[in-house]
Amino acid sequence: MISSTPDWQEQKDLDLLTQLAINAALNSDWQQAEKINQKILSLSAKNVEALNRLARAQTCAGEIDKAQKTYKKVLDIDPYNIIAKKNVEKLSKVTDRGTITKSNGQYALKNTTNGQTNTITNLSSVFLFEPGKTKVINLLNLASPSILGLLNCGDKVEILSKKHSVCITSTDGTYLGALPDDISHKIIFYISGGNKYEAYVKLATPKTLAIFLREVERSAKFTNQPSFQDSKQYFEDKEALA
Repeated sequence: MISSTPDWQEQKDLDLLTQLAINAALNSDWQQAEKINQKILSLSAKNVEALNRLARAQTCAGEIDKAQKTYKKVLDIDPYNIIAKKNVEKLSKVTDRGTITKSNGQYALKNTTNGQTNTITNLSSVFLFEPGKTKVINLLNLASPSILGLLNCGDKVEILSKKHSVCITSTDGTYLGALPDDISHKIIFYISGGNKYEAYVKLATPKTLAIFLREVERSAKFTNQPSFQDSKQYFEDKEALA
C-alpha cells in the first residue's frame, strides 16, 4: 500500500517542526517546545534529537521526573547517546539530594540529609529580556559535538575577552565557541571601559550553541549607553567617547 503522504512531504514537515521547536527553545517557551517536539515524535517515534529536545524543555520547565523518563527513552533507542547519558547523570544527582517541589511557579529542592530547602534557579528569570542589556547570540567556530552535547539550558558560561575576539568557555575553562566579530568588538570596547557581563547557555545541540548575554554592570563612562543597539549608533558613540 502506498502512503498517502509522500516521504518528501513528511520530511519537509519534520524539518519545519524541528525549526519551530528550536525557535520555541530560543524564546524560552518551554510549553510550546514540548508540544512541538511531541508532534515530531508522533510522526517519528524514535527521533532521538526530538526526544533530547523534549527532555531539555521539560528540564527547563522544572519537570524533572518527565525529563528523566524522556532521556531514558533515548537510551533505550541509543544506549550510547552522550547527551542523554550525561543528562541522566546530572538529573540523578539533583534528585538524589532531595525532593523537588513547586510553589507559586518557583522550584525548590528539599535536602533529605539535612532538611534544608534550596531554591532552584528559575530559568524564566535567568532569561528575562531587558532592552539594551540582553541579547541571544549564536556562537561561531564551535567546539566539537561531543563537548556541546554536554551542555544544558541555563548552564553558566565564562566570557574570555582577548585583544581582537571574545571566546566563550565552560566554567572549567573548556572552549565552547566565539562571538561574531561585530559583537566581539563591541564587548571588548565596553569591557575595557568597565562594563561587566554574564552569559548562560540558551540552546545547545551537537551542531549549535546559542548563549544569553546580559549586561550586569554599566560603568559611569557608559551611563546612558546600552550594550546592545544598532551598529551605526555604536560606532558614533565610540568615536564620541574616544
